[in-house]
Amino acid sequence: MDTLSTSVSSLNIHSSTPREFNLFKPPNPNHVLPPHSHLYNNKSNTFFNRPTSFFPNKAPVFTSPFNYTTPISSLKAALPIVNRKASSGYAAALLDIARCDNTLDIVDKDVRRLSRLLHNADIRAIMVNPLINANVKRRVVKELVERGKFQRHLVVVLKMLVGKNKVEMVTEVLEDFQRIYDELNGTRVVLVSSAKNMEEDKLFGIAKKVQRMSGAMKVKAHEDEGNRENVFPARPLNWLRN
Repeated sequence: MDTLSTSVSSLNIHSSTPREFNLFKPPNPNHVLPPHSHLYNNKSNTFFNRPTSFFPNKAPVFTSPFNYTTPISSLKAALPIVNRKASSGYAAALLDIARCDNTLDIVDKDVRRLSRLLHNADIRAIMVNPLINANVKRRVVKELVERGKFQRHLVVVLKMLVGKNKVEMVTEVLEDFQRIYDELNGTRVVLVSSAKNMEEDKLFGIAKKVQRMSGAMKVKAHEDEGNRENVFPARPLNWLRN
């Protein structure tokens, strides 16, 4: 588990200015065709000048210029994912830009490393305490960002959340990122509840059974407190220990 070299009380806070926020600006939803578009008034448009066939007591019939031969599966793949939670939106944006930049695996490792740091007992006590001022929590996150040397796309998102006074959402964004990343990679996640920390062999056995039953490419078994995690890549089952 990653640990801090100094105690939380000795963290020195330095001011930082969020950068590269424009990478995550949503597209303009008001983009429409101009009022003088050729679709409205171009007299040479073949669609609107196409001859029609009229039948008694029936509406005019014409041939559609659009092609409906596109497979439904392709349309579904092209549809954007609707994120009902704000944290999922930030996570999806981070994943998308990292994938376009071919840094997805690096960002994923940094996301998991930061998640482990935020689960540090001292830091977690600050982040989940509603009585602690939000400015204190922002300073903690800023200090972690400066010392962690994380991938720049992750840093941009973290600074954006801090700048928008949404520091309480950081942990949720990181969790949503890992969930989406695992779904894209076909990883089956198993949460194990236990009164005490389970031994690694027991977690391994649970992952082995889940992989056999589900046929998942990867199986991740970890305790629900997030303090232990094991990932098993797809290999023949005889590779797994009995």
